[in-house]
Amino acid sequence: MRPRQRTLLLSMGSLMALAFSSAYAKQADYSQPVTIDADRQLVELAENKVTFSDRVVVKQGTMDLRANKLVVTRDDKGLQSMTAYGSPATYYQILDSGQPINARAQQINYDIKNRTITLLNNAEVKQNDNVVTGYRIRYFVDKEQMEAQSQGGKDRVTTTFLPEQLQNMNNDKANN
Repeated sequence: MRPRQRTLLLSMGSLMALAFSSAYAKQADYSQPVTIDADRQLVELAENKVTFSDRVVVKQGTMDLRANKLVVTRDDKGLQSMTAYGSPATYYQILDSGQPINARAQQINYDIKNRTITLLNNAEVKQNDNVVTGYRIRYFVDKEQMEAQSQGGKDRVTTTFLPEQLQNMNNDKANN
């Protein structure tokens, strides 16, 4: 592998893992090494794109992303987007609070410029027994806001939460 290919691959892979984990990050995870395993990898230098395919696993600290395919693109200014495809693609991480968060969808997209993570098609975010499902779930990283949408009348957004767990989470925030 040529030095330019290696540099492109390493920088894109590292930034990709950091970007996905930044949404729910456990701060100690940022200092951990990033590992990307896949059965196949294709580096397209002319298009500034790396595609990992077949049994893709990305790990960094407690963050674990699994997909059938992962496409990472960049421009001269750096990373632009990362899209994981799966049946479903899954995301797992333990938050600083010690609570695990799970997300899944047929497609998980991270838009670097707008700092949004979008779960698309059968999207689900779960923390303990609290669950949000919908066609699309978008997380705005900088605002720490989540928006769930249905698919034009075909389905509805559903949120299920246990009041006791919600109260415990609020108490934990107040004590920190």
